[in-house]
Amino acid sequence: MGPSYYSQFLPFVATVFLFVLGSNLAGALIPWKILEIPSGELAAPTNDINTTACLAILTSIAYFFAGFKIKGIGYFARYIKPAPFFLPINIVEDFTKPLSLNFRLFGNVVADELTVTVICSLVPLIIPLPIMMLGLFASSLQALIFATLAAAYIGEVIE
Repeated sequence: MGPSYYSQFLPFVATVFLFVLGSNLAGALIPWKILEIPSGELAAPTNDINTTACLAILTSIAYFFAGFKIKGIGYFARYIKPAPFFLPINIVEDFTKPLSLNFRLFGNVVADELTVTVICSLVPLIIPLPIMMLGLFASSLQALIFATLAAAYIGEVIE
């Protein structure tokens, strides 16, 4: 983003990072699906596709806001550069960014929780620990990737 713009968007990116990290670690440390409650189930917040979709949509709103705030109405000129026939491709790109953020985070969290649940159900004592450690690493990595992509998308529209 550069030294002149990062301070404006650091609170958003840091908040997204900390939320995703906390949510992922909550799901990676405790195999919630093993605990049975009368109605519903316990899981990490990022195990729900609605949460990850909301985070991805908030990221999209943030980079639209950043582009419009920095460049004004001239922000929309990026859709027809370098040639006007790229307009549909550039519009589709703006829809695929939140989709990729959404499905990447959701898929990795669900896969990790299902793996830990199945292994804890089959072999409940020592075998799940390495898988849970791998889940902690993957959870931290997913939070970093999500925040980095959010910052990269914001930086892309303001340069």
